[in-house]
Amino acid sequence: MRKKKHTPPPTLASIVSMTILAVLCVTGSFAVGIETAGEMKAVAPLQANAGLVAGDMNGNGRIDEEDVTIILEIAKGQRAPTPEQLQADPSGDRFLTVEDAMHLLRALNSR
Repeated sequence: MRKKKHTPPPTLASIVSMTILAVLCVTGSFAVGIETAGEMKAVAPLQANAGLVAGDMNGNGRIDEEDVTIILEIAKGQRAPTPEQLQADPSGDRFLTVEDAMHLLRALNSR
């Protein structure tokens, strides 16, 4: 059978050292956090549906064939969507898909 090693209790010096190290770590983390937060740029929130037309990808205020083309380009990965385009997603799920383009085509065809 193995004997268990006896670990001596921590000394006052080791407790003080660990406390100082902990304080330095927390202080350093806080300082880095403040510095990082200072480097971030504020993003203006979009006004809630201000002048938004569902499916209007080019921002001209109406649905047309160009909007369908833009959705297809985004769905195929040829173009990255803007936050405004994601907000104008016809299905409202903030993913622009071929189904969204088909929805717009049906709406255009029924006019």
